Amino acid sequence: MTMAGRSETAAVRTAHLAEVVDALLPGDADFPSAAAIGVQWAVERRLVVMVGANGADRLLAAMDTAFAGAPDGESAARALEAAEPDLFAALLRVVYFTYYEHPSVIAAIRALGHDYNDAPQPKGYAMDPFNPATDLPARPTGSYVPTDQVRRVDLSGLDHLS
Repeated sequence: MTMAGRSETAAVRTAHLAEVVDALLPGDADFPSAAAIGVQWAVERRLVVMVGANGADRLLAAMDTAFAGAPDGESAARALEAAEPDLFAALLRVVYFTYYEHPSVIAAIRALGHDYNDAPQPKGYAMDPFNPATDLPARPTGSYVPTDQVRRVDLSGLDHLS
């Protein structure tokens, strides 16, 4: 295959992947589509990390097969899921992770009035202070030994520790 042939194949595969990610996350008036923010560009690289180099190669080959008999991205995604369910599940995770960490999607979520701390969530989730009147378990469980009653355990019988 010539270099031009490889470029053409890569361009077709990228276009097919864009159709699939848009079928999975098409976007609407509030949210961009997955392809519009470039999710397709991260999929292959992230799949290599998640399932190994052959996983990304398998996905691209399976997509070629899926698109051979599919009129659109949604049909191809369904064919891919039926033919390679584990690989499709990995693809779905990568697409979701990539999409929901994108700044424009985070902004759209926040615009809906939700607290949304993006990765690595330096602030965690906003929580109300602990209130013993409402937050203590109804039926206490477990036990503890007060510090002044803690005693050393005799380890002399455990020869393998020396």
